[in-house]
Amino acid sequence: MDIYSTYFMLAAVREVPLEQSFFKNRYFPTDNAMDIFGTSRVLADYKEETQKRAPFVLPRIGSIPGTRDGFSTAELEPANIAVSMPLTLDQLQNRGFGESLLSQATPAERERHFLVSDLAELSARISRSEELLAVNTILNNGTTMRHRTDRADVYEDIGVQFYDGTNNPTQFTPSAKWTHSTYADGKWTPGSWYDDICAMIHELTQSGRPAREIVVAQDVGDFLMEDGWILAMLDNRRAEMGRINPTELTEFVYQIGSFNFKGRVMPILVSDGTYVGDSGSDVAYVPDGTVIVIAPNVGRGLYGAVTQMETDGHFHTYAGKRVPQHIFTIRPPARETQLSCRPLFVPNRSNPWRVAKNVLA
Repeated sequence: MDIYSTYFMLAAVREVPLEQSFFKNRYFPTDNAMDIFGTSRVLADYKEETQKRAPFVLPRIGSIPGTRDGFSTAELEPANIAVSMPLTLDQLQNRGFGESLLSQATPAERERHFLVSDLAELSARISRSEELLAVNTILNNGTTMRHRTDRADVYEDIGVQFYDGTNNPTQFTPSAKWTHSTYADGKWTPGSWYDDICAMIHELTQSGRPAREIVVAQDVGDFLMEDGWILAMLDNRRAEMGRINPTELTEFVYQIGSFNFKGRVMPILVSDGTYVGDSGSDVAYVPDGTVIVIAPNVGRGLYGAVTQMETDGHFHTYAGKRVPQHIFTIRPPARETQLSCRPLFVPNRSNPWRVAKNVLA
């Protein structure tokens, strides 16, 4: 069996567990085969639901016809993510990571080991790019995907926007930079952060969008945990204003507790995950000073097909979340494992979240 055939590697990469992600899996799940397209472009449907009610009608009338909520469809170009890992002859002849000092492994055996480990590593790198794409889609109600070439100064920006016009309806402008609550004359006055979060929640629910959780950057999470009014309300035995029960949801996202925002008890999730940026330094997925009010499953993760040239000299198109390819040269003797992905994350309904940026002084 040719372990480097695309069909063999397609089966192998499906068995590789995807790296744990939060924003992609929680807010843009890929639930069925209809989200994986066999074409280079994908179709995104947006349902324009309203808060219509049924009328009161005299019995002799029967009923009054209603109108259906409409939807719109957009044909969109997904991102193109591709990364490869070379394998040279000297790597096959030397002891590999975790291999015994007295290992009798042959280059052919090491070659199979490298294939599995390379597919896992490349898939993990793609997962981090998908997570960043999901976060940026929420932060900007769309995203701009910079597609690079082998030259740093040559690239193409491909953008997608999920709203009309120039004003982004999901952006919330705080009334002021957030400050801590104050205590005077025997009572607490909550800071402006409380009314801002309540207003973000109200904007969503007023438009018929669910608001079920708050996601904040690390510095905002620290700010909230240090606020005196929050701590005082949590100690109030006369009413259930909230609770602190730190829970880890993923390796990079944890829940510090839930709090009562004018009757709505909302969990507060803190994202402190990072990735390695182009400069080589760690960059936070959620920038400092960011607050997001959202609900799970507000969108879909769509995948376009990948077209690539195979060893038969013809182009072949494959549908899937990850599409592998094997490239080799005789002189110099080298193999290269490539993994491609064409994701796009889209909301199911227009403007299903609210985002406030730079809330802290």
